[in-house]
Amino acid sequence: MFRSRPRALRPAVAAAHPVSRRVVRLSPVALALLTSPLWVSAQTAEGAPPTPPATATAPGTLSEVLVRDSYEREDLPTLAPGRKAAKGARLGILGATSIADAPVHVNAYTRELAEDWSALTLQDVLENDAAVVFTTNKNHLLQNFNLRGLDVSAIDIATNGLYGIAPANAVPIEMFERVEVLRGPNVLLSGMPPASSVAGTVNMVTKRALAKPIADLTFTYNTRSYGQVHADLSKRFGSEQRLGLRFNGVYGSGDMGAKDEKQTRKVGALALDYQGDRARFSLDAYTSQNKIENGSPGMYSFLGSGAIRGVGVLLPPPEGDVNMFRGTQGTYDNTGILARAEVDFNSNWQGYVAAGASEAEGLGLLFGTRAIVTGLNGATRGAVYHVNTKSKRQTAEAGVIGTFDTGSVKHRLQISANVLEHREGTNNTPCNYCYQTNLYNPTVPPFPRAPVWTGYDRASVATKNEFRSLAIADTMSFAQDKVLLTLGVRQQNVEQPLARYDESRLSPMAAVVVRPWGDAVSLFGNYMEGMEPGRTAASTFANAGETFAPMTTKQAELGVKVQAGELTHTVSAFQIERPSLITDSRNNLVEGGEQRLRGVEWSVFGKIAPTLTLLGGVSHIKSQQLNTGLDTYGVPGLRARIGLDWETPLTGVTVGGRFIHTGSQWSDSSNRIRVPSWNRLDLMAKYDTKFGNTPVRFNVSVENVTDRKYWIGVFGDSFVMPGAPRTLRTSATVSF
Repeated sequence: MFRSRPRALRPAVAAAHPVSRRVVRLSPVALALLTSPLWVSAQTAEGAPPTPPATATAPGTLSEVLVRDSYEREDLPTLAPGRKAAKGARLGILGATSIADAPVHVNAYTRELAEDWSALTLQDVLENDAAVVFTTNKNHLLQNFNLRGLDVSAIDIATNGLYGIAPANAVPIEMFERVEVLRGPNVLLSGMPPASSVAGTVNMVTKRALAKPIADLTFTYNTRSYGQVHADLSKRFGSEQRLGLRFNGVYGSGDMGAKDEKQTRKVGALALDYQGDRARFSLDAYTSQNKIENGSPGMYSFLGSGAIRGVGVLLPPPEGDVNMFRGTQGTYDNTGILARAEVDFNSNWQGYVAAGASEAEGLGLLFGTRAIVTGLNGATRGAVYHVNTKSKRQTAEAGVIGTFDTGSVKHRLQISANVLEHREGTNNTPCNYCYQTNLYNPTVPPFPRAPVWTGYDRASVATKNEFRSLAIADTMSFAQDKVLLTLGVRQQNVEQPLARYDESRLSPMAAVVVRPWGDAVSLFGNYMEGMEPGRTAASTFANAGETFAPMTTKQAELGVKVQAGELTHTVSAFQIERPSLITDSRNNLVEGGEQRLRGVEWSVFGKIAPTLTLLGGVSHIKSQQLNTGLDTYGVPGLRARIGLDWETPLTGVTVGGRFIHTGSQWSDSSNRIRVPSWNRLDLMAKYDTKFGNTPVRFNVSVENVTDRKYWIGVFGDSFVMPGAPRTLRTSATVSF
């Protein structure tokens, strides 16, 4: 449809781009070849067919045809060899772009990867990414993580490119097709998330009905007694299959997490889409509930807090499933809806509008699962909170996308307006380190009474953020697509009515991709910014009431992408500078703090041999607080995630595993206790077969095969978390 487009919009990934929908008319010869038994039998094990035989192109037909298997989304970039990752990703205002053409370090993980590891949540997928470390325990009711050295909470996850829709505590993976991870601050691409994270963007792409009907039933069981059933149903309707409907439903219950802790998961997700000749529409709606009973994993400080002094040294970790909080419970409910419509004005210009909302409510033991270790024998003071928290978010975006030429330069232009409103209120009744227990032999804590909900604005912790922005980005193609230059800017307004805060700032982006030696090598560089609201000095400061402008986090990155055979490599070096407010000698809150992160990252996906699939990467980061000269706590210097799968000679049998290394890191801002590095080995196997004419897939995975005890990471300032014990998870999927 576009006469001239940058390489990022060419047909290899054009199915990912909303304006590039086209009707492909094949010549009779090509049609006969593509539908012949010989051609059908040539489908590869990956599901992606080989290149069809060359045919003469009849007048008025297209010379290039992209053929997909029946289990691939037509509107998404194609799967890479091995099906663990995709060849492209959505980059917000830059649209869907191939990995090779993206001017940033980005990866897109697939539903197939999640199925290989019988994944339940986003955490199970992100454990394959070397740029990510989690800052809450495995199977905790909340799932927060660190991306490229900066913190991200679950509420800052994007859904189909928009913030404010995803669940606020833990994201269920069953309703998603892709997980796209874009590293580094990038306010231009998607605007500001609800909690203003500047670490990067994790975007969840929801499932859609495919060309082939789906009726899958998956049964999952883990080491102890947690069992789950997941139904995935979809079908397209009408003579031209324009209307699609997909439903995912999950119910699971049983022991999981800490010893004797019971968890319950409920998910219902509906996806509706309509594909017209010049217009498209989609609607996603979901409900999700997580519930814990009789316990939770814990987090431990060895330094202390306030009047309570810690033991001062890091003790050996307890059993990975130690239950510090027996008798406690918590529930988190989430609902969300998102609609999008696209209209083609002509062959070169499109308009779109999207809108959505979500609500969340948490009750019980949601956070506060913290303890201070006070004695060398493991003597510990414990803290729990009974919490009542509610949040609601509303978001909308509208824009136009078009392509045009100015002389020999090809342009892909997008203009968008975005709004996001986030309200949250939390009341809690604390029991602050009020009971005596032991790290290795815990007791049952007291549990305070539930607080009374007082409304969003009157809650003890109240948040109201209103973000509005206008953005424009132009990707220009020069020298027969050998150079792609992207320039863009977003005017972002931040309003916080409860704090009487209203500020704006202009955030630019510049990026380039150069191909000096053909398509196999892409050199790229970018300058991007992230933005956080400033603060109003509280009454405890000498300059109480002073309002600070929004703080800008800046990133500069250089890298190279290499496509070698069926492998895609990305190597990049970056520097991130993040400002902060500090207290001066006269008790004024002032600007002057800065966190600087310098790092090198390598990621890879694809096949190294016809039967060997590789997925992984290595990340090295040095993070310092320049105003103090100390290292930033909770940022391990070295992270590695290397996974390898082997399609064995046994029909349908694949075995594999992954090696995880996380380097040592400081537990606290004063750099007093260092958490040692750790290694972990996980193994998996799958078997695809048929019972009669019914396809069946069996999956088995074991995390922490050696059942080692270790401190997995850091939560907040000085609190460390034990790693989970050896966990066996099995699943069976029947495709009716």
